[in-house]
Amino acid sequence: MLGDWYANLFYSRPQQLVLCMNERSLLVVIVPARDSNSLAPRFRDAAIAHLRRIGVPDAAVEAEARAMSELAFGPTASRRLLGCLNEAAFALSCEWERPRFSSLADLQMYFAEYIYSTTGYRRPGELALELFRAAGAAANAAQSRIH
Repeated sequence: MLGDWYANLFYSRPQQLVLCMNERSLLVVIVPARDSNSLAPRFRDAAIAHLRRIGVPDAAVEAEARAMSELAFGPTASRRLLGCLNEAAFALSCEWERPRFSSLADLQMYFAEYIYSTTGYRRPGELALELFRAAGAAANAAQSRIH
């Protein structure tokens, strides 16, 4: 439903992070950069947990998890998204040291409310929920036509 995700390494102390951003909603997921061999499953688990936190229904989360079962890595294809990813990295550099964030999940929730001009100033968390709602409504409409 959400489409591609893009990622960038964020250098910080005490740990390096991978800042991941969704192409369609600009939703952000942050995972520790340690152990690159397990990055894909850790990203998938963090993304699924974040979707649940923002209120995506369980059935939609499970469908998205199935769609994320195979991950591939490649270069960033969208300049618009690259600009948003760089903006998020700058915001992360400003926010990472603040004591108000006790976990990466708290920081991800901050970014779920972060506003970008490229989304028409809509919050990424709200936009992700709208995408899932629209897909659910389309699926329900298609199913009612089948019966």
